[in-house]
Amino acid sequence: MHRHFDEELTALRESLLTMGALVESMITQAARLLDQYDDQATARIETSEQEVNTLHTTIDDACVRLLVLRQPAAADMRLIAAALKINGELERIGDQAVNILQRAQQLAKPGEWPQIDLGPLIHTARGMVCDSLDAFIKKDVPLARKVLEDEKSADSLRNQAVEVLLAKAEERTHSFAHIMHLILVTHHLERVADHATNIAEDVIYFVQGLDVRHHRME
Repeated sequence: MHRHFDEELTALRESLLTMGALVESMITQAARLLDQYDDQATARIETSEQEVNTLHTTIDDACVRLLVLRQPAAADMRLIAAALKINGELERIGDQAVNILQRAQQLAKPGEWPQIDLGPLIHTARGMVCDSLDAFIKKDVPLARKVLEDEKSADSLRNQAVEVLLAKAEERTHSFAHIMHLILVTHHLERVADHATNIAEDVIYFVQGLDVRHHRME
């Protein structure tokens, strides 16, 4: 019986990692569309979204089944509880990738739109997702703490980008609609960073049993 339980926990972790790899790829592809729109990449993102949604439901069902039927001990209970929350965060990251895709579709339309380097914000948000998942795999609390610190950088980069875009809006030399789409892209990227931060908090809870959602560790 215990061996079967361990196998189910292993399958749960692997499903989360599969889902994590999908959303990481979705963010990378969606960000590239901001520079050069590509119908084939769009189709891949949409297919990945369907896979993520299927995994989201499957993982939720697996977690509930484990909780109800296996009555896990404290450490395994924390893993399953963390998996439930991480599952939700990954699904929302996938949603943000689709939101970025939709903005890219609008930005691909003709019009004067400002050139702005969102690379640092994209790199930070995507890196936070990668680090938070690595922290989960390796049970690496220091790496999870790094993600919490990186949230400040993501917020700062987003604010800087919005300031630049608002200044360009005041110049009235670019399409205001394009500027608003770019501002929304920065919001979507910030939300990706927020979800990665939530995953890092869940990792700390899973490994150490500490709930750090409403305060930061010294």
